[in-house]
Amino acid sequence: TASILTKFPGIVNGVSIVEIKDGAFYGCSAIEEIVVPETVKKIGDNTFMGCTSLKRVVLPGAITKIPNNAFIDCYNLQEVVVSDYLTEVGDMAFSNCKSLSSIELPDGVTTIGDSAFDTCYSLTSFKLPDSLTEIGEMAFSYCPIETFDTEGCSAFKFADGILSDKDETKIYRAASSMTGDVYIKDGVKEINGGAFSLCSGITNLFIPDSVESIGGYAFSECLQLKSVDFSEGLKTLGDGAFAYNLALEAVELPVSLETVGNGSFMVCQKLSKVIMQENLKTIGDNAFIGCTALKQVTIPKSVEKIGDNAFGMDFDEEGNQIRNSDFRMNVSAGSAGEKYAKNNNIEHDSSGVDLKKLAFIVICVGLLITAIVFAVVLMQRSKKSASRSAKKAHKEALEKEAEKNYKKIAGDDDADDDSDEEDEEDDSEESDNE
Repeated sequence: TASILTKFPGIVNGVSIVEIKDGAFYGCSAIEEIVVPETVKKIGDNTFMGCTSLKRVVLPGAITKIPNNAFIDCYNLQEVVVSDYLTEVGDMAFSNCKSLSSIELPDGVTTIGDSAFDTCYSLTSFKLPDSLTEIGEMAFSYCPIETFDTEGCSAFKFADGILSDKDETKIYRAASSMTGDVYIKDGVKEINGGAFSLCSGITNLFIPDSVESIGGYAFSECLQLKSVDFSEGLKTLGDGAFAYNLALEAVELPVSLETVGNGSFMVCQKLSKVIMQENLKTIGDNAFIGCTALKQVTIPKSVEKIGDNAFGMDFDEEGNQIRNSDFRMNVSAGSAGEKYAKNNNIEHDSSGVDLKKLAFIVICVGLLITAIVFAVVLMQRSKKSASRSAKKAHKEALEKEAEKNYKKIAGDDDADDDSDEEDEEDDSEESDNE
């Protein structure tokens, strides 16, 4: 690794080299050029990762896949010659190859993996193979590509500075020179990760209600972006979706949104107003870290999880995370927002009642009311029973007294006799009772 390697033999000690293992040339900073022998049929992941002096690579015809991370961080790589039998470019295969200005992929390639050409700052144009059917997440993020040649590639189209699928339901990449007001076409359902990253000339963005998800870093480093008009329909906002937008001043998230990803609005230094709606459930780690103009937020009761350092945090000159002392939160009692504020010693105002405590109080009050009602009913029944007995006895006594008086007034001797007999019978009954 201390010398410049242009070609190594395909046969060593009489044995043909058919595979280069994972990470075989990892970090070999002295290599400037390498020609892989024809005997090699496969190279492993991370094979040339971190070969910072590597400028030219020739891969043999037997290799059908450029594996994951194969040339990641090869900052000076300028030329890659691949075989006509290549079918796949793996995840992050050429990520951070800052000097790579062009690459010709043969017809036969069907897949370009996630972040395959991420941060290739010199890549300004790209021809899609006719056979291509799949482009991964953030495949061309942070690439200053102005044009995509899609002639012959039926699965994708490039029109009005936008690379999309043939039905225009998913946006993969926008020309970095896009400026002014940008209206996403109605019918688009998904904006791929990194699709508008480095589109620094966009000032106002309008997203239709057909869009359901915005991928990671989709609008990151749109340095002049001042406003975003979100329509209802958006459900997911990916990690870093609007990170490092230094001119963004206010955001009103739609009621349909359920997830704000990690770092979605990190280091939006002019962002002073954020409106979140009920139905939002998750706010990721570092979601609003570094938003120094944001002094106060209201967290909906619907939020179930708030990630680490999501609010009220900034960076010092050395990049360490520090707390903003003048930041406040409006939260609901017993909510995830209140828990976050307490755990991070953030000044906050709590409104409403803890639902668990409220439920306990309601149950206790209900039991008390039930007991009171039951006691009142028993008392009323007891009173009614006693009152009926007293009324009945009083009525019988009055009837008996009235009958005696009637007989006396009538002068009925027999009545007197009968009365005497009745009195005697009564006396006899009383004696018996005694």
